[in-house]
Amino acid sequence: MPDLSEYRRKRDADRTPEPVPDEGPLPHGDDDVFVVQEHHARKLHYDVRLERDGVLVSWAVPKGLLMSPGTIHLAVHTEDHPMEYAAFEGDIPHGEYGGGKVEIWDRGTYETIKWSDDEVQVVFHGRRVDGQYVFFRRSRGDGGRDWMVRRTGVQAAPSSVPVVVDGRRLKVTNLDKVLYPSDGFTKAEVIDYYRQVAPMLLPHLAGRPVTFRRYPNGTAGASFYEKDVSRHAPEWVRTVRIATPGSAKGAESADFPLIDDLPGLVWAANLAAIELHVPQWTINADGGKGDPDLVVFDLDPGAPATLVECCRVAELIRAELAEDGLVGYPKTSGGKGLQLYVPIEPAPAEHTVAYAKALAERLADAHSDTVLAVMAKARRVGKVFIDWSQNSAAKTTVAPYSLRARENPTASTPVTWDEVAACQRVADLTFLADDVLARIAEHGDLLAGLRTEPGRLPG
Repeated sequence: MPDLSEYRRKRDADRTPEPVPDEGPLPHGDDDVFVVQEHHARKLHYDVRLERDGVLVSWAVPKGLLMSPGTIHLAVHTEDHPMEYAAFEGDIPHGEYGGGKVEIWDRGTYETIKWSDDEVQVVFHGRRVDGQYVFFRRSRGDGGRDWMVRRTGVQAAPSSVPVVVDGRRLKVTNLDKVLYPSDGFTKAEVIDYYRQVAPMLLPHLAGRPVTFRRYPNGTAGASFYEKDVSRHAPEWVRTVRIATPGSAKGAESADFPLIDDLPGLVWAANLAAIELHVPQWTINADGGKGDPDLVVFDLDPGAPATLVECCRVAELIRAELAEDGLVGYPKTSGGKGLQLYVPIEPAPAEHTVAYAKALAERLADAHSDTVLAVMAKARRVGKVFIDWSQNSAAKTTVAPYSLRARENPTASTPVTWDEVAACQRVADLTFLADDVLARIAEHGDLLAGLRTEPGRLPG
């Protein structure tokens, strides 16, 4: 069982720069990240750490992993380390446990072939370590620490393909893996969609910390949200450290990715980050949260209401915005609903929240039979909920052009007001990946005005 009690017992958070997380639930990952750290302790050795069940399972390998096939090296099984350790580099004070300099020597992803109490077989895909290795217990003496590691004759799985994207070298993996079982849409097709849509999508991600929703086993499998990519992001992926008070993982901050170029977008897609979510604000010149430059109205229908009813409510919001000299730009959520973006001159989040809430409440009062401004699901039957709370600085919405993890590869798609007015069936505004690419060829970016036509909130 994964357990950090020994790790905590050996370390004093006031005396070491190493991460020492508080007790609590372990974070979720998808068990595919590894790191090798060069550790100048009493004797130089290499710490090999594999993400597994919310911890980093660890071995100290004195001679490292660079070896010919068939070679065997000593590997001392050590205590589980916290996931945050995958990004750790620094000097552990002498006199403390493991005192000495720690540097990241290699990192990447791995595939599990076998994992048991006595044997771990994996295929590494790193910059320096690339191939199949077997860690095996030599004896049960010495508290189970007596292990060895052997390099096998099997090289990296052919599912790992090196590519060069705008001068960046990446490895894309498992391209034939089906991520949308009902449709047969593969990981290669997800990556290619994001490659083609990049000129429209990237401007809407620019300067905004991205939250990934990853589906390592496809949309029919479990998913998880990933904000902190410090443990596995390539060095060239820009990140920004943002405070995360109240985080479910107990972390005070997270290193969010800034996806501002095509290599970064391909890297994210290769992680099976099918959905990309961003806030309504951008990073300011000091690297912190700037004021929101967007107001969003997220329209969520309660059955039997559908996307069609969302269109009718969107038209009501459009009229209200016009009274205030503001312009709304509609897009589908890629799921059940519709979203309206309003470009504004940057204003504090409390102002954008108050404005959106007041408008939603006015419409709910005037159209109480069809519109709702409170979140209670029990009251949502047959109505459209105007979710004004998405304007909170802590909230995100799905990015324009992002795929959605539905039965089929739908995407959050910008639409025209004429299309909104003409919508009579859900199918009228449901767009698959290929549809979106065709629409871009016809319309370009229907949300381009978000970057060029900001309005000013009243008051």
